[in-house]
Amino acid sequence: MNQDLEEFVQAVYRTVVKEGMADYKDIYEEEVDPSVNAYTDCIAFYQQSSEADQKRMRQMMEQTIIDTVSHVFGIIDGSSGLSGSEIEAKLALVRVDEAGEPVETMETDGELQESFLGYIEEHDLHAL
Repeated sequence: MNQDLEEFVQAVYRTVVKEGMADYKDIYEEEVDPSVNAYTDCIAFYQQSSEADQKRMRQMMEQTIIDTVSHVFGIIDGSSGLSGSEIEAKLALVRVDEAGEPVETMETDGELQESFLGYIEEHDLHAL
């Protein structure tokens, strides 16, 4: 896997999956005001569940995030299409210097989803 692409998928995994799950864990474990939080029923269900069931719910949420990132990457890199749309996306990774100026560009056509799933598989990061 290209070094830049690997760095990108690792950063997306850390940011979207790991930090996202930490945020969800915090949300689901804090006391909530039903008038403020749209997740109140889900949080109550989570909090009333056993520790083992809470772990299973977190695993399902994490796997859903991984699957969603993979699907979006598939749409971006062209390996999956958009339903009912003739529009396609393209993504280029751009390495920038300290001043934020581009120094290198790499196209990701067809590699983004495969690289992300390869990273998940290689590091045994599947939640379930």
